[in-house]
Amino acid sequence: MPLPRRYRPVHQPDLPRVVLLCPNDGALTVARRLVRRGIEVHAFTDRRYAYVLAARGVQGRVMPDIRRHPQAWLHELAALAADGDVPRDGVVLSGSDAATEFLARNREDIPGSLRTFESDDGVHLALMDKYELYRHAAAAGVRTPGMWHVRSRDDLAGLADRVRFPCILKPSMGHIAKELVGVGTVRVESADHLLAHADALLAHGQDMVVTELVPGPETALEGAVSIRDGHGRYPLEYGRHKIRQWPPDYGTGSLLESADVPEMLALNRRLLDHVGFVGLSSCEAKRHSGTGELYLIEINVRIPASFGLSEACGVDGAWRLYAALAGLPLDAQPAPVSGRKVMMHPDLLAAAAQLRSRPRSLGALLRSWRGTRDFGVFALRDPRPALALARQEWRELLDRHVGRADDPWPPRSGSSTAAGRGDRPGRP
Repeated sequence: MPLPRRYRPVHQPDLPRVVLLCPNDGALTVARRLVRRGIEVHAFTDRRYAYVLAARGVQGRVMPDIRRHPQAWLHELAALAADGDVPRDGVVLSGSDAATEFLARNREDIPGSLRTFESDDGVHLALMDKYELYRHAAAAGVRTPGMWHVRSRDDLAGLADRVRFPCILKPSMGHIAKELVGVGTVRVESADHLLAHADALLAHGQDMVVTELVPGPETALEGAVSIRDGHGRYPLEYGRHKIRQWPPDYGTGSLLESADVPEMLALNRRLLDHVGFVGLSSCEAKRHSGTGELYLIEINVRIPASFGLSEACGVDGAWRLYAALAGLPLDAQPAPVSGRKVMMHPDLLAAAAQLRSRPRSLGALLRSWRGTRDFGVFALRDPRPALALARQEWRELLDRHVGRADDPWPPRSGSSTAAGRGDRPGRP
């Protein structure tokens, strides 16, 4: 469908195209911003993120699950790289852990004209693996919770006298665990609870880490989002606080605020410099309620779902991400404006849960949204993705009600969606 004249950008065919793999809501922000700059944007997505394809100016298609059908994705990338009489360069950006894993493991089979941050150096995969992440963090001098690696029932039995409850269980590769057993990180209240969750993961050949619980509310979580280039420079860097998440306590951020967090930014740089990481990352740490010390929690090496905060706080994150990977010149980054917020659609559920479970007034809840500049999938200038998401949610409810298969492939006749699983923000 052609764009209305007031939305029609000046097309820039000399600039590399953008290819988004498994785009989340943060990648949707990137797509919208780059389309307005005249950049050609393609998206290959699974069923759950099919609504991204409704965005203005975005081309693409729904694909089968990227972990179960990697050859289908390699074929699409090869076809895109060879499209036209004169092949054009492109940059490939990941919006999910599964897509990042795919790019890192298959970099040699992806056409060289398609640039990626992911390479065969193993760094992206190491930071995705919770055990490897904590091991590298300790070597870099980054404070982490006490951690035990569990690979077998014997390892689990050896923790009986060492672990204090409550504690945290994290599958080493969270996105794989979610696909296999339906959950990732969990708070563990007892030895029986630990055994039940660990047994489910071990039965699928998945290792995990058990960590000490860092005391403090979800608002004690600080973050640093950055791009580190191959020269060790940081063309993008800003800090944030988490206000709410969904599901509560151990979910994905649903309301986040830009903030001046120099200690968090320094922690992030120390870790990334130590491992020689190149790319976009979102690092999170928690401030201990008793000591005030920061403890590393996790790092995501893909576009974060809340990447709209980079636009809200004035650092032009979408363009800087694109230009950094495309090799285009960049001026110094503007100073981030603190107090700007991004709200993801699961925050309505998180807010409702707060009203039910905590003594918080409706007025205080409404004030928590003050300063919001980005609303994820919701955008007045581009409302179609939100409408498509509503249709998808309604269709999924009907499918679950009548017991239809969750992963049909190829797509049903007349349907705009096909097979695949994602890790949409707010879903366990």
